[in-house]
Amino acid sequence: MRRVVLIDGENLVYGIRTLLADAQGKRAAREIIQAFDFRGLLEELLSDNKPVEILWFGARLQRYDMTDELREKSERYIRNQAKFMNHIQQQKIQFIKVGYLRARELDPCQQCQHASWKLTEKGVDVGLAVRAVVEASEDTELVIVSADTDLLPALQQAKKRGARLIHVGYEYRPIAALSRGADITRTITLPLAQKYVGSA
Repeated sequence: MRRVVLIDGENLVYGIRTLLADAQGKRAAREIIQAFDFRGLLEELLSDNKPVEILWFGARLQRYDMTDELREKSERYIRNQAKFMNHIQQQKIQFIKVGYLRARELDPCQQCQHASWKLTEKGVDVGLAVRAVVEASEDTELVIVSADTDLLPALQQAKKRGARLIHVGYEYRPIAALSRGADITRTITLPLAQKYVGSA
């Protein structure tokens, strides 16, 4: 049986950073992922030495020029993504660009009236969902790394096509609906996350 791991990239990054939060509950700095051993973590979670194809789903990025601040921010995102793609490709993880990064102007500050911009991924979960259904077959095991319940319809369809499902979630936020829909659930715990920080 072939195994394909489908990772909701930002969801996993958020999960790792949340698990590694400090005593005050502040999430770990994003830079921590640039040296994180994702393949090692997943191979330990699955723990059976079965050959595995790992696909990381992330947004297509572009430069936004509405303001100097937004241009600098979007260029920084692009630089960081290029560096991160190199990091995970060294771990034999394929980066799949889907969806896009949406720029949204926030409400102006009450004191200074400065309006900042927020960049948010859109459509990445849809890309992952489509790939899950495409990959699904009776001789395929799909490992879904996400806490996004929007994926449920796609996972149900993958099951109908005969795929075996493993859901990977986080100990701080179990998602019962995803676990119920899977054949097996694996959980990323704090000790496991700590083990693979800076080890890639």
